[in-house]
Amino acid sequence: MITEETKKKFEQIFRTMTPDQRATLQAHLMTATEDQKWDIIEKIVKTYESRLNNPFVQSELNPSNEVSYEPAEEVPYEESFEQPAEVEPNRFVAERPTPAHTEYSRTQYENRSPEERPAPKRKLKKGVKNGLTAIVLVLILGVTGIIAYTFRDTIFPSDPDATTVNYTEPSIAETTAAPTATPTVTPTPEPTRVPLAADAPDLTGLTVVLDPGHQETADTEQELYASWLSATKPRCTAGAAGVVTGTPEYELTLDYSLIIADYLEQCGANVILTRDTNDVNLSNQERAQIAVSNNADVFLRIHADAAGDSAASGVRVYIPDNGSYTDTSPAYAEQLAELVADAEGLEVNEVRATSLYTGLNYANTIRAFQLSLGFLSNSDDETVLVNEENIARVAEAVAVFCAEFTE
Repeated sequence: MITEETKKKFEQIFRTMTPDQRATLQAHLMTATEDQKWDIIEKIVKTYESRLNNPFVQSELNPSNEVSYEPAEEVPYEESFEQPAEVEPNRFVAERPTPAHTEYSRTQYENRSPEERPAPKRKLKKGVKNGLTAIVLVLILGVTGIIAYTFRDTIFPSDPDATTVNYTEPSIAETTAAPTATPTVTPTPEPTRVPLAADAPDLTGLTVVLDPGHQETADTEQELYASWLSATKPRCTAGAAGVVTGTPEYELTLDYSLIIADYLEQCGANVILTRDTNDVNLSNQERAQIAVSNNADVFLRIHADAAGDSAASGVRVYIPDNGSYTDTSPAYAEQLAELVADAEGLEVNEVRATSLYTGLNYANTIRAFQLSLGFLSNSDDETVLVNEENIARVAEAVAVFCAEFTE
């Protein structure tokens, strides 16, 4: 796992990057798996440190070891090119032969007979010329108007709203005709209610905010990873999809969240969902703000993982790597991972503190956890995740976890 020192060095390096460099790095991080992301970060830090040990590069670094991008001194345009050798004035002009027609004197021109002189060009007076131009324009406009009037119904169709219509009372047969069908909006299906277990915990007074990860339509507009970082990422994506069933992650996370919410409410908790439908546009910052503004005792983000390695499997839990609960959150994250893994029959893959998730970074003043239920890129994990009975077992496990935060 990457060290805290490496993370801090990466954040320092990231602040020194140009906007184009940041955009390129962000594109790599967004398409990489979790393991690949940390490999990229470690390589960047190692490359940067090798530059520090290079005497030819050290001169480019400021005392704080941050790369300096101060612009080079501007050179005046006139001084930026070598001036050509001085040319002797009028040298080329003097060498040109004198045209023959220049020998024709003005006296000879004036002494020509009227027959020899060319007829002078006649010019229209300015007023006459303008008058003829106006007449031509009037004729053009007139012809255009006649054409437009003749074909007015084709070129400019009548406005039906401005047309006077004589209303006729419909007959009885017309009034009994079947009305035009009105399209209906398909509501989000109600989750299957999970019976309350006999040993279910009492969660009365507990506020839990559930965030079903992703949404149906991605929003590629950029937002900051964190308030202390200048890196940006898309506001929200659609997530992964099952390799066998093709189940979208945004649908899976909503199914789990609705059933978990129902079960926690049966236990007495006050549950708030950041979304209860797939057709929303809600950024990760906005989701975190919902949890913070409601002073959630537990902020639980429901996700599924995906990796380039189809063998990757198990439950992961992510937490913020800074904020108000960095001392206690790791132990709680371990507990959450073990409870859910036992319920699903999977292994705990990893528990990680990170700053790669916007929804955690902006909720680091409350207890925030991102629960990855399993890998949709693994066919065995996917079989478990799409099973409705598994959802019920996860709901019971989450309730036990939330009981840790009741008074």
